[in-house]
Amino acid sequence: MSIRANSLGRQTGATMIEVMVALFLLAVGLLGTLALQNSSQRSNQSAMFSSVAIVLARDMANRIGANNNQFTTADDALYGGIDTANVSGAVTTCNVDCNQASIKTMDEGQWAEEIKTRLPAGRGTVAIDANGVHEVTVMWDDQLTGASGTNCGGNPEVDLTCVKLEFRL
Repeated sequence: MSIRANSLGRQTGATMIEVMVALFLLAVGLLGTLALQNSSQRSNQSAMFSSVAIVLARDMANRIGANNNQFTTADDALYGGIDTANVSGAVTTCNVDCNQASIKTMDEGQWAEEIKTRLPAGRGTVAIDANGVHEVTVMWDDQLTGASGTNCGGNPEVDLTCVKLEFRL
């Protein structure tokens, strides 16, 4: 009996240590799962912003094409130089006696409003080169860091993420 009592004395606290190790491993696993879920949410949000930006770039390309096809004496360069950062005021509409310039103003205002409401720090530009190639760019703060730079790519802490769409009429 003395051997048995002695061996039980050495086992004191072993179960407590096993429980603490098990709880520690469980906590590490749960923290890893939470980190994975957070990363997944950020990726999903980034994918949503990219999809919205692509839709908005295509929207402006369609507006340019529709306006250009509507008039027999179309101005292919009319939409060049648009920058939604410079668009202010209410969105205009064109119901009667619309000309190409008034439709362009309406398109510009509606597009700017869509970009500003659907993308964080959203901004859009349209440029046309000497060869008549239109470049529609939609920019946004993908990482929600407060970035406001207009360089595409680069540092997400400073620069906005961009989608560019090039086409020729």
